[in-house]
Amino acid sequence: MQTCPHCGRENPAHDAYCYACGHILPSALKHMQNDDPTTQLDQEAYQALEPRRRWGTAYFDRKSQLKLTFRDSGESLLVEVGGELILGRIHEKTASERVADIDLTPFGAIEAGVSRNHLTLARDYDTITVTDLNSSNNTFLNGQRLMPNEPRILRDNDELRLGRLVIRVAFL
Repeated sequence: MQTCPHCGRENPAHDAYCYACGHILPSALKHMQNDDPTTQLDQEAYQALEPRRRWGTAYFDRKSQLKLTFRDSGESLLVEVGGELILGRIHEKTASERVADIDLTPFGAIEAGVSRNHLTLARDYDTITVTDLNSSNNTFLNGQRLMPNEPRILRDNDELRLGRLVIRVAFL
């Protein structure tokens, strides 16, 4: 086994790229020599460059549930996603606005800057998508800011940040 210098994940000794982050691994670098910039890779190193697909991490079964674990409090919330759900803060309903389906107020949403209608979780066949609803303090998926109204696929063990509220998502 070899450790990725970028993310710290363990990878098989013959792999050239980290399965988790795509960073080049030390085993691939040892085949290259500084005095010859076009060193021919041996067949084993070349085959290790083939991309690995992580099947299953985005698959969300019909009977599955989401487990939302809030980092600061350690509390968890089980959610069934049948269609589309809005996460945010409950407020008095006006004629033009839809009320959040999942109220994050008990988990510190107001202090963390969560909008009333912050994001949607939507079932799309056997996957779940997350879409920022043009929130005031943005939504981040694994550290990357989501563009408003642009759906992204949610995967098992992803991290969502709504303003300053951090949520770990697990598929059960």
